[in-house]
Amino acid sequence: MSLLSSPQAYVFNLETTSSAEAKRLWRKKIKEAWDHKCAYCGSDKELTIDHITPRSKGGADVTKNVVCACHDCNQDKAHTPMEDWYLSQEFFNMARYNRINEWIKPDPPENLFAYRPRRNDAS
Repeated sequence: MSLLSSPQAYVFNLETTSSAEAKRLWRKKIKEAWDHKCAYCGSDKELTIDHITPRSKGGADVTKNVVCACHDCNQDKAHTPMEDWYLSQEFFNMARYNRINEWIKPDPPENLFAYRPRRNDAS
């Protein structure tokens, strides 16, 4: 089972039938995608899910807006924009910063023209 875009996607794709189980699966997959380490400091203690753009600032509850974060980083960052907070941390790491930026990039657009229109041969 792959990482889907939101907890609702797990219900929609019939991976589970309850929203609580869908949210649990989604959170688990996000932590697995980050190798059970904090995206900011690399710790593996008390892992949580952090919204890169805080929900209070309009951030959505979607995979591209959340990362695995330790409790300390999540609490310290709070409602601060990720870049403002992370660039000022003593544990700032350019490789982790680049990985976060790759994570939040939008997916490339899908080919909406995969199917050609049918020809109507009736004249």
